[in-house]
Amino acid sequence: MTDSSRPEQPVSSSRIPDKDLPPDFALPLIALDIGMKRIGVAVCDRFGISCRGVTCLMRRDHGWPQQLAKVVREYGAKSVVAGLPKNMDGTEGVQAADARAAVAELKKTLPLPVTFQDERLSTWTAKERLYAQGLREKKVQEKLDQTAAAVILEDFLASNPQLTGKKL
Repeated sequence: MTDSSRPEQPVSSSRIPDKDLPPDFALPLIALDIGMKRIGVAVCDRFGISCRGVTCLMRRDHGWPQQLAKVVREYGAKSVVAGLPKNMDGTEGVQAADARAAVAELKKTLPLPVTFQDERLSTWTAKERLYAQGLREKKVQEKLDQTAAAVILEDFLASNPQLTGKKL
């Protein structure tokens, strides 16, 4: 953060890839911040340079995989990065199991390669960004999930420079 009155961001281990990428994994990407109630969605351009949140889907709507398929078509995404909510000690708990179940459900509708990205501190980072933009609490809550998805996507691209040709 440029403002010295703001705390420094905690160090995140989310730059460590969760596993090797599927062989058909390609840009542009769509990223998901999968929560119990909502799924934040972000996209990157075909070069992996720009990431932005685009929408938030309601999980209780059982048609969310079809809604996401429309977003994928709209942005021409070729692969999916799903946030994996690990505990701070790196273990997986109930939320991670839920995210994995949501991805399994998604794969029935959307035949794209999917990989997981450690999403620790993504919501915290997203909140900091939104507050730094001067947004009020209501707007922050409206944009939080899709902004967290953008953070997950940025972390993924930073930890996989072979996709964009960038060096860390």
